[in-house]
Amino acid sequence: MIKIGCVCGMGLGSGLLVKMGVDKVLERNGFKEGTWLCEVLDISTARQLGIDIYVTTNEFADTLKTTPAEVVTVLNLFSKEEIEKALIPVYKEVLKKKKE
Repeated sequence: MIKIGCVCGMGLGSGLLVKMGVDKVLERNGFKEGTWLCEVLDISTARQLGIDIYVTTNEFADTLKTTPAEVVTVLNLFSKEEIEKALIPVYKEVLKKKKE
């Protein structure tokens, strides 16, 4: 299972919308539901063990780049197209590494 952290400032509204976008993007690209877990996190508690990929804005990306997780940055957290373009190649790479 790939664990994805959707990080925003407070872990509320925008984080939930990012989570919904990530879920839709992964489903639309043919990944089976249940093979990933997407959590909404605020920036103060986002640095958790076990996260494989963070999806966030440039504002928070630098804080997360010191973790072992991949960090996917998007300018518009509400754009499924932008999330898809940034996330899918990283997701595929993480999935490949987990299978090895």
